[in-house]
Amino acid sequence: MTPPITPAAPFRWFMKALDGGRRHPQAVFGGFGLLLLVAMTPSLLQAFAEYVMKLAPAALAAVYGLVMLFNLVVMPPLMGGALRLLHRAEGGHPVVASDVFDGFRDRDLALRMIGTALLCLLAFLLVFGLLFLLMPGKAFVIELFARSMATPPGGQPDMAGLPEASPWLLLWLPAAIFIACFATHGYMLAYAQAALGGRTALDATVTGFAALVRHSLPFLAFTVAALTVGSVLLLIVALVIGVVVGLLAMASPALAMLLVLPVYLGLLLMMYVVMFGFYDHAWRDIFGDGPAAPLDALEA
Repeated sequence: MTPPITPAAPFRWFMKALDGGRRHPQAVFGGFGLLLLVAMTPSLLQAFAEYVMKLAPAALAAVYGLVMLFNLVVMPPLMGGALRLLHRAEGGHPVVASDVFDGFRDRDLALRMIGTALLCLLAFLLVFGLLFLLMPGKAFVIELFARSMATPPGGQPDMAGLPEASPWLLLWLPAAIFIACFATHGYMLAYAQAALGGRTALDATVTGFAALVRHSLPFLAFTVAALTVGSVLLLIVALVIGVVVGLLAMASPALAMLLVLPVYLGLLLMMYVVMFGFYDHAWRDIFGDGPAAPLDALEA
């Protein structure tokens, strides 16, 4: 019997997620390290194309298209494998780091995850479309975006003659960020349904977002707390790292980079493990941790 989903439930899931990987730390952190490595690859290639090769806008658009394709075809099966890896580890099952690639070994899982990603993308486009309709001062934002896209890499867009910005835009922007973060819960619950529950893409997406709506109060409370506390912590970490980098750069910029990069990657790795752990525990409580055919099939 699953526990009731109260406003305190997400905070309970978060505290459990902080302990993620305790049973199989090498497998969990090794697997998520592989996930992080793959996830960062397109961003590095994109930055190389934009700032090193300084490609023309048309060529950059092609690069952006390839990155989008990568995120829709490669990353969803990898995320499904990561969810399974952490779920098994939390259940006490034997796991290895390479289990993160289960999404590529299991064709059905890969198709479910890709289909779920496409449907979730459609849901996000509907949300952002509605937000765009409600955006004050659209002319300013559209013109600024157009000029930014036409500006060569490394340059500054021409700000002369821009339409007047609406003062309400400063209120719309944080509200849009909050709604996007809130909708992410539905996205990740849908992923968990596809990866752990063995649901079809449509079923996983519908039930994932339905669970978000059904338990909107707990997720709203957690989103407010996470954004508030997270913003403060992020500011503190950024200030500390900025001061350390500044001091080290005075002696050697290369040394500063060598010391800060592992810290940055380590924090990012912890964020991945905690985030996936949060939704693993959320899935257990919301949908129940009954026997899942795909997991059983792989363990057999």
